[in-house]
Amino acid sequence: QILLTAKEKGLNFRVMVVDSRPDLSGVISCERLTAAGITCSYVYINSVTYVMKEITKVLLAADAVLANGYVLGPCGTAMISLIANKFNKPVIVCCEKYKFSERVQTDSILFNELADPDDMLKSKTASQTSSITTWREDPKLNLVNLVYDATPPNLVSILITEVAELPCTSAPVIIRRDTETNRRVC
Repeated sequence: QILLTAKEKGLNFRVMVVDSRPDLSGVISCERLTAAGITCSYVYINSVTYVMKEITKVLLAADAVLANGYVLGPCGTAMISLIANKFNKPVIVCCEKYKFSERVQTDSILFNELADPDDMLKSKTASQTSSITTWREDPKLNLVNLVYDATPPNLVSILITEVAELPCTSAPVIIRRDTETNRRVC
């Protein structure tokens, strides 16, 4: 929505949509942006290192911002942030304040959601007779399809909310203000 609003205000920019399997949700984003007249390029996440030199800033959405400043986003978010950091590109995370959480997390393994492992096998090139397609029958093989990444706050340049632009380390302030506002309403 931020990019669509910027386009409506007459700003001129290009967008590089980075997508990953298995859900390929970037296709929908790319279609929405191009329909609004925004010039887009579409790449898979394995190309990020190659295209990062063309990018001026990285804009990410967050599923949650935790009390310790970590950002939960779709799998791959932490990798993109790390690569952007190595290329000295600013990483801007956009998140509504209702997505701030008192929870603390420092990795992507504990307390993560698991998606259907079979989604990882959906491919035009995957052989139906491959040993990996029969993974349920092999006790030595386990497929793990994580939903979220935990991006450390040191990889995020700024966090943009409807309240303010602030560093991830200020997440407790937003949580406290929201808690105090809710107490007054009750």
